[in-house]
Amino acid sequence: MNAEFMLMAIYNKPVLNLEEVCQVVGVGTNTAYVQRSNGTFPIPMSGKPLRADIRDVAKYLDKVRETAV
Repeated sequence: MNAEFMLMAIYNKPVLNLEEVCQVVGVGTNTAYVQRSNGTFPIPMSGKPLRADIRDVAKYLDKVRETAV
């Protein structure tokens, strides 16, 4: 199943906030802030409050799943 469809079914919106992204990828918000500061957070986020396009989150999840197999 494509991660984008799964995320849309769960969140029913095209943009996720930082807390939702962290929940999806399994990292704490403090870790996410540190990774963003270091330029290592794997999902592009912008705005205040920080938001990510659900397609970018899904792309990351699909990539992680492909490398895990």
